[in-house]
Amino acid sequence: MKNKSTKVFLVDDEFPVIEEFRQRGVYNSPISGENLYHLAVNSSWNHLVDLQQLIKDIFSNQVCKEGLVELSGLNTPTKVLSEIEKGNLPDIVIYDWEYPDAPIQSLKSKEWLLEILRKTDAFVFVYSKMRDEIPRFLNSSEFAEFSPRFQLFLKGGKIKSSFSAEEFIYQYVIGAASKSGKIQIDGIDIEFTANNYLSSASDILYLQRILGNQYVLDELNKINFSIDEASVEKILNDSNNYIFINEDKGLLIAPTNTNLLNQMDSMPKISYLDVIKRFSISKLELVLERGVLAI
Repeated sequence: MKNKSTKVFLVDDEFPVIEEFRQRGVYNSPISGENLYHLAVNSSWNHLVDLQQLIKDIFSNQVCKEGLVELSGLNTPTKVLSEIEKGNLPDIVIYDWEYPDAPIQSLKSKEWLLEILRKTDAFVFVYSKMRDEIPRFLNSSEFAEFSPRFQLFLKGGKIKSSFSAEEFIYQYVIGAASKSGKIQIDGIDIEFTANNYLSSASDILYLQRILGNQYVLDELNKINFSIDEASVEKILNDSNNYIFINEDKGLLIAPTNTNLLNQMDSMPKISYLDVIKRFSISKLELVLERGVLAI
């Protein structure tokens, strides 16, 4: 029985336009992975060379060749919503936020993103040149329930590790699709066994973002580059990291949030591992990013 493919919607209004595709109406409906790859190989992408390479990497990977990734390109979020209404539900959305030639569409990006999150279970990468201007939208209360299902990345930018945004997205897509139990960090294959802390191979990247790339690599080296429940506990415990918890007010507080900590009486510490056991690894990441998180 054939495994279900992972559907990836790549949403961007700046796909190269070639006459052959325009005459055939290719841009009027979801652009197939084959056609995206054709554009990536044969067209100039100007300032979107990182996106061009991401398409090449995904489409040429073995899991895509085996039909385990179904990559489609859509040039507006409204086309994404139209596909969703037809029952064509994505698992992963790479979502361009701004539309330079259509400012009104940029103003509606928040509304469309919320609609995609509400109508699907997809993980959404908000992928934009405007990364520093967008958090005020995504930190609003209406996005709170969806916070484990989206991440903001700068096009062509580096995140807090050796990964670029595109490398991270690539690893996430391949990890979600392959079910092979492997993911690469800095070119090193990591063997993975699902456990109570990490449900898929791509979740290893939570550890990398929370603890830092080099620390995770050093710890993985000690355990022969293998991840399971025991090794996750060891990696977290060896870090000796903690946050604070206020049970009465229902708050998790990062040690970096000194202003809030100074306003409260002394609070008990809770280790990273205990945060994950009681709550989740995504909540640990959120409190470290935001400084405080309601529980």
